[in-house]
Amino acid sequence: MRRTTETPSAGKPSAPRGPLRPVEISSIAIFGGLAVAAVVIAAVIPLASAVRVLAPVPLALIAARTRPRATVAATVATTGVAFAMAGSGAALSVFGSAVLGGIIGELKRRGRGVPTMLAAGIIVAPVVAAVTVLILLILTPLRELVLAALSNSLEGAARWIGKIPSIGDGIAHGINSFRASIVDWWWLWILVSGALGTFLTIVVAWWILGAVIERLSDVPSEDTLDAGDAEVRGVIGTVGDDTVIAPLPMTLRNVEFSYESGARRILRGIDMSIEPGEFIAVVGANGSGKSTLAKILAGRHPSAGTLTRPGVAGLGRLGGTAMVLQRPETQMLGSRVADDVVWGLPADAVVDVEALLAEVGLAGLGERETSDLSGGQQQRLAIAGALARNPALLIADEVTSMVDPQGREEIMALLTALPRTRGVAVVLITHRASEAAAADRVVHIVDGRVVGESPTWFSAAGPGGEARPETVGETHAIGHRAPLLRLTNVGHTYLAGSPWEVRALSAVSLTIDRGDGLLIVGGNGSGKTTLAWIMAGLIEPSEGTCELADGDWAKVAGKVGEVGLAFQHARLQIQKQNVGEEIMAAGGEKVGTTEVAQALESVGLPRSIAAARTDSLSGGQMRRVVLAGLLARRPEVLVLDEPLAGLDPGARTEVIGVLAGLRRAGMTIVIISHDFASLGEVCDRRVHLVGGVLTEGGTDHVDDGRALDINPHEPEVTDAARPTLFRGKRSHE
Repeated sequence: MRRTTETPSAGKPSAPRGPLRPVEISSIAIFGGLAVAAVVIAAVIPLASAVRVLAPVPLALIAARTRPRATVAATVATTGVAFAMAGSGAALSVFGSAVLGGIIGELKRRGRGVPTMLAAGIIVAPVVAAVTVLILLILTPLRELVLAALSNSLEGAARWIGKIPSIGDGIAHGINSFRASIVDWWWLWILVSGALGTFLTIVVAWWILGAVIERLSDVPSEDTLDAGDAEVRGVIGTVGDDTVIAPLPMTLRNVEFSYESGARRILRGIDMSIEPGEFIAVVGANGSGKSTLAKILAGRHPSAGTLTRPGVAGLGRLGGTAMVLQRPETQMLGSRVADDVVWGLPADAVVDVEALLAEVGLAGLGERETSDLSGGQQQRLAIAGALARNPALLIADEVTSMVDPQGREEIMALLTALPRTRGVAVVLITHRASEAAAADRVVHIVDGRVVGESPTWFSAAGPGGEARPETVGETHAIGHRAPLLRLTNVGHTYLAGSPWEVRALSAVSLTIDRGDGLLIVGGNGSGKTTLAWIMAGLIEPSEGTCELADGDWAKVAGKVGEVGLAFQHARLQIQKQNVGEEIMAAGGEKVGTTEVAQALESVGLPRSIAAARTDSLSGGQMRRVVLAGLLARRPEVLVLDEPLAGLDPGARTEVIGVLAGLRRAGMTIVIISHDFASLGEVCDRRVHLVGGVLTEGGTDHVDDGRALDINPHEPEVTDAARPTLFRGKRSHE
């Protein structure tokens, strides 16, 4: 029996129906948790009562970005949790916030204006007040408590005002009469004051919450992996039972896809097939459509063309399709390794967790905390969680880009064995020639089209698949240079004194000179990123000092911005909607259009890209925009954390060329990377970190002007092994 999905026209599927989708459930959990936290903090900490006003904001975002049924579910869930944590008062506060946020969010989602908001307020305000009266009428102890508190407050105010000469007694008598009236006619007072207060609150919330919702309107809220029930709707010529989970064999014919109606087609004319037990590598430049193709294979329905398979993809379900993504920490849900493996499986699913962990190289780690695992171990845990579902198809999207060379080899050995040991078809998206060479077929995508099934794209690539130029450009002569950044006995411990204490760095001493090019290497979890954040002044070390030369030595933590830091994931560092605004925000108040143009040119981007939306940039362009923003601020040092991760060979060459040019111009650059190949153009010295400690010898450097080029498949080389090329200490030390 074959199932064919054919969609004759582009555009988004119709509005989702049926049960709550994963993206809606996650939105309820995240935003609802924020609302409950705000109310509970206000309830238990007297001085933090103002935090309560923040509660409607996340609930309004739920209403603005999901269906009404998700808003109802969020209201019920958050009210129940607030009641369990802080009692009826907190529950009523959360309920009121949910009603308020739900109204504003729903009106914004439907594109309504002020007249509709006023009409809604006139209708809803008396209803909310009446519900409040009804609740107090039923819950007698609560009513008595509220009235007693109000009465005591008014009585205290009357006594204080009564001490005022001449006029105090009259005002106090009026307050006491008012107090008695409220106690006798409490329901009327609450009905009137509640309706008026609710109406005014809706008007104010429209102004405040509306601004927040509009500010976030351009942030995508769609789950691009969730096909929902769109697989079944719009299907022409379906044969067989659409509830059957059977992703393979799969055939794509002339498949096209765009994320929005009328937008540019990300995929065009895709023709390919996948058989059970195959190992297929998908290669292509950043932005070519590889990850979008993975989503189609995982169950997202195409905008045009036909996709034929026996049943539905069954993403995340037993016997269906599993995905492992680039960042394993985003896929970990359980606090223990064993819990994470079975997270989300049906209660009756039988999984031999220990055997599965042994299969992926994590034997005996079932009781370990997931946060204690290295990057390579986390990625293998993600694979174990995928295999626990006995998938017919496993899609691995850049799963080795964030792990060290040893971790890459281990993960690749595991993936290449799966077709043989389990009969699982594996689709690996990669930029590395060594990884693509292990596949049965290599599918090359260029600008959304399949242009061939061969590894010729890597013909000019080096051992790891990285593009390697024929020459290394200008050399970096090392003479005596003035020290610029100095770390002295730096150590750092996270959560010191707690049961979760983690030692990240110990007794690190290092001097970086002006104009240096330093490469920091080490395995996952060795402390490289912590060291980078300390260098940038974003973390104050637990022990020792990190200082910057500025006339005299001063702590970097007091001069944030003097050392520019580029994160591993460039997209997380971009905050503005277009490139020009991003560079101006990163550069500071003195940066205008002229400085933006200069910064863009310095990183090899045209001035015209300043008007482009940041979401439209490729991975390499995003990294260069972040770099341009840092340069616009004119830092003393640039610290780049994994600047080549996830980049295709062409983008890698571009970024390395930009960094080499900056280095030749005198910029001091520190690079943290697992990808050593070709970085000799930028770095002439390297530091080894092992378990948070500098290894014996501390640093290596090139003393004859030759660029350092480290093969990621070579073992680490010590000073003793290469006495003619490396020396243990620098000349000025």
